[in-house]
Amino acid sequence: MKLAVCFMMALALAGTVGADPNRYEWRSFGGSNVDLQPLFAWWTFASETTNQPLDITAVNADKLAAISNVWEHLPARPLPDWFRIRGQEGGITEVGSMWRVDAVIEPAPMMSKHEIIYLRNPPVKEIQDFKLARASIADAQNAQANEAAAAQAAVSAAETNVVSFPGKVTVHEGVAVPQFGAAAAQQKMLTAITISSNAQAADLNQIAVAQKYLSFFPSTTVYSLDHFAMRTGKEVDGMEVYDLGAAAGLTY
Repeated sequence: MKLAVCFMMALALAGTVGADPNRYEWRSFGGSNVDLQPLFAWWTFASETTNQPLDITAVNADKLAAISNVWEHLPARPLPDWFRIRGQEGGITEVGSMWRVDAVIEPAPMMSKHEIIYLRNPPVKEIQDFKLARASIADAQNAQANEAAAAQAAVSAAETNVVSFPGKVTVHEGVAVPQFGAAAAQQKMLTAITISSNAQAADLNQIAVAQKYLSFFPSTTVYSLDHFAMRTGKEVDGMEVYDLGAAAGLTY
């Protein structure tokens, strides 16, 4: 149950989760804050308008901000150096303090290009919480099976060592319990079943909390990166460097 405690603590400190990139509006760069709310508002408005999909794979990176205003029916795009970055767990590699990401870059809704990039201030807190929630479910499910087996073993042990009254059965904590002639054996068995039942209830709660957290992501089994990041104009090994900026619950 150690994972349950760790996950509950992590969840209490977590920020807004999910696949929607319009979150963590305040980002910090060495003490200087950036408010992404204007970009979030523009992105939401642009997403609700009718735009044709546009593959911009061949577009030079320096022209991404300009091409994001290609649709004349949209207002001018704020924060032109910030782009939506999407990727999946299998396409993420830790390289020192950065991530190398097999990413989809979007300067505007319905406009995308595929590119391998480096990401500064990656969302390490978010992916850690995701992995902890995923592991927490598996841990609780295994514990549930063990606790149910323990309850049944208590019944079997009592049946083996004490003669029961044939046909006399009650239900205790969801377990069919035969009635025994020895009160001590009966009580010992009931205590074991109660302990098992309480533990299983805690496991169910652990699973429910973890599943609720994971439900905000596109997949409950594979972490999805989906955030706005700033294009720095720098490169590493010929690959563009983007920066999420620091944000509580996201990067730390």
